[in-house]
Amino acid sequence: MEMFVYRESVPVATAPGSVFLDPQRSSLRHEMKLAFSTLGCPDWELEEIAHAVHAYGYQAVELRVIGGDLDLLKRPEFQSGAIDATRRWLADQSLPICCVDTSCTFDSRDADERSKQIDVALKHAELAAALGASLIRIFPDKIQTGATRAETRDNIVACLRAVAQRAPEGVRIGLETHGDFAYGRAAGKIMKLVDHRNVVLIWDVANSVAAGDTIQEAAAEVAPYLAHVHLRDARAVEGLEHWLPVLAGQGSVSFDDAIDVLRGLKYDGYISFEWEKYWHPEIEEPEIALPDFVKAMKAILQGGASGVAVP
Repeated sequence: MEMFVYRESVPVATAPGSVFLDPQRSSLRHEMKLAFSTLGCPDWELEEIAHAVHAYGYQAVELRVIGGDLDLLKRPEFQSGAIDATRRWLADQSLPICCVDTSCTFDSRDADERSKQIDVALKHAELAAALGASLIRIFPDKIQTGATRAETRDNIVACLRAVAQRAPEGVRIGLETHGDFAYGRAAGKIMKLVDHRNVVLIWDVANSVAAGDTIQEAAAEVAPYLAHVHLRDARAVEGLEHWLPVLAGQGSVSFDDAIDVLRGLKYDGYISFEWEKYWHPEIEEPEIALPDFVKAMKAILQGGASGVAVP
C-alpha cells in the first residue's frame, strides 16, 4: 500500500500546526506531495513564499503571482540578467517549483489572438525550464459568442499542439479543467484529440465538482492524462458564477473522496492547494489557510476515510 508519511520536525521557522512530509521516504515510495499556489499569498515575495513552504510543511510551490503581480514574465528576478541567480537561490532554499501558471486561454475566435496566446505560453515554458520546473498551466476556456463547443475545442486542440511542439525539452503543457471545459469528459475529449505526450491534464477538483461532476466521475475521465492536482474546498454562492473558496470541511469538495480516488489511480504527483486569495480578498489570510490545508490533509492521511496507515 502506498502511503503518505509524515514526521514531526523542527521547522525552518515554526508555525502552528506545522507538519512535514519526509522527502527521502516520499521519493522512495513514490508518494503524493503537497504544494501550494502563490495565488493564495498574492502579496508575498519569494522570501516569504520560501519561508511558508518550510514552516507549514509543504514540499514545493506553484508560481502564479508574486508581489501582487500576475505577470510573472515581467518580474525582475526572472529577467535574463537575474534568472540564473534566482534558480541558484531557489536551490539553496530547497524550494522546487512544481508548476508555472499562465493566464493563457485558447478560446478566442480570432486566429491572431490565439497566436499571441501561443507565444505567451511559450515564454512561460521557457521560464519554467529556466527555473527547473517541468509543467506550465494553460486554461481552455469559454465558448465564445457565435462559436460552437466543437469549434472552440478544435481551436484549443490546435493551440496545445503548437505549444507542445515548440516548448523546451522537459516542460509539459498542463491543461486545467476550467471554464466551459471544467468537467472531466470535456477535458478528456480535448486530450484525446491533442494526442501529444507532452500535453497533460491539471485536475482542478473544485472546478469539476462545480461543473456538475462527482469526484469519482471526473477522476475516471482525467486519469489517463493526469499530471497535477489543484485542491481546495469551496461552495456555491447565490448570484456568483464561481464557487467561493472556504477552509477545509466547510464546503462541498470532499478531500476524503479526492484522496481516495487519487490513491486508487496510484497518483504520485503534487496536490497543490489553490487558495484563490488574489480573486477573493475577503477570504482568510494565507497565514490561516496554508496551515489549515496541511492540517486537514494530515487528519485524512493519518487514518481518516482514506484508511492510510501512518507509522
